[in-house]
Amino acid sequence: MKFEEFNRYLSKSLDKMDISYTEPKIKKLWLYMNFLLKENKKYNLTSITDKEEIIKKHFLDSLAPLVEVDMDYFDNIIDIGTGPGFPGMIWKIFFPDKRFLLVDSTLKKVKFLKLLSVELDIYDNLEIKHGRAENLANQNKYRETFDLVLSRAVAPLNILSEYTIPFASEKSFLFYFKGPNHEEEIKKSQNAFKKLGGKLEAKLKLNIPSLEADRYLIVYKKTKTTPKNYPRKAGTPKKRPL
Repeated sequence: MKFEEFNRYLSKSLDKMDISYTEPKIKKLWLYMNFLLKENKKYNLTSITDKEEIIKKHFLDSLAPLVEVDMDYFDNIIDIGTGPGFPGMIWKIFFPDKRFLLVDSTLKKVKFLKLLSVELDIYDNLEIKHGRAENLANQNKYRETFDLVLSRAVAPLNILSEYTIPFASEKSFLFYFKGPNHEEEIKKSQNAFKKLGGKLEAKLKLNIPSLEADRYLIVYKKTKTTPKNYPRKAGTPKKRPL
């Protein structure tokens, strides 16, 4: 896929979604896609290798919430379980002046993101960290310091809540990218969010052209300081969800 075709396809979709963009940002996404496909042959970073599918299921899916979000409200953003950069690196391209921390527990994905930041010439206000959320959230540098926490395709909400809420400062927000089973996840996670200090704020259906699966943004607000005994040690939230 040449840049002209990529630009035409992605621009048309973003127009339908009512998301603003510039050609330099589109160019970075094109470089991103090509670099991902190149490195994926070495490291198996994603199971999605068709270019149009990457655009829909990774790029547009990551960008879809932006039509609902006033980014002026956020300055310090963390993406937990970012994988090969979705949505964190995509959002960094669109908001280069915001501070981003991208976290993943898989070393090959962290190494890929560091190479990608060089490929895209993105360095300022960007930290890419290898580690488990349960460990990082107990470090003073990261605990309750972020005004927006993102997480996409990582775990059910009753587990994900313990991975993410400890990073959020009081009165900040957490955005979870979810599919059609989100209602069941919300029900099962009520106890977890109550203990950890999160309150459900909104359930927003996202518009993604040509994507058959329904996608939702589940929004929580941090209502109080998370008790010091959370998160529990690495592996415990998954084994024994709250």
